[in-house]
Amino acid sequence: MAQLEPHDYDGITDNREQRPPVYFTVLFYGLIIWGVAFSAFYLLSGWSSVAEFQAKMQAHEVQQQNAVAMPAAKPAPVVKPAEPAPPKAPEPAAAPAVAATAPAAATPLDAKALYAGKCAMCHGADAKGGFGPNLTAKDYEYGKTRQAIFLSISQGRANNKMPGFEGQLKREEIYALADYLLMLK
Repeated sequence: MAQLEPHDYDGITDNREQRPPVYFTVLFYGLIIWGVAFSAFYLLSGWSSVAEFQAKMQAHEVQQQNAVAMPAAKPAPVVKPAEPAPPKAPEPAAAPAVAATAPAAATPLDAKALYAGKCAMCHGADAKGGFGPNLTAKDYEYGKTRQAIFLSISQGRANNKMPGFEGQLKREEIYALADYLLMLK
């Protein structure tokens, strides 16, 4: 290789003895071309992180709305009226009121809609668990009987951070939820 002439720019003398390797020059200019093409693509394509975020949020909201709307598609199981009361939930004053409203409430409860509205946020839309435990499991921590599930729903489970729904749901609604959970597999 021939030696290059020394150059003097602003008091700095460049006295290279040889040129850089060819692959370095190719990579250097290739990187510049790639950077210009990549920047042009994103500048001219209309892409923005805000639009991507909004699209993902819309998809998430649609998914949440579908999870709430799905329960209306299937009819819920009919609640059996002749079940004994749970052991820790005595309601002597409320019993006549329930009996008086029983003929008017002939429509079956939609337990799947109740589940979607009250339970799905912690136990998942498919009941396979989330923040709360899996409700399709073979056994539950506090028992998988109608009465045990009734107690769990009505009184809650403080050590599992499950709130009680006794003030929010009627007794028939809690039993309908218990029957629905027993049907899950």
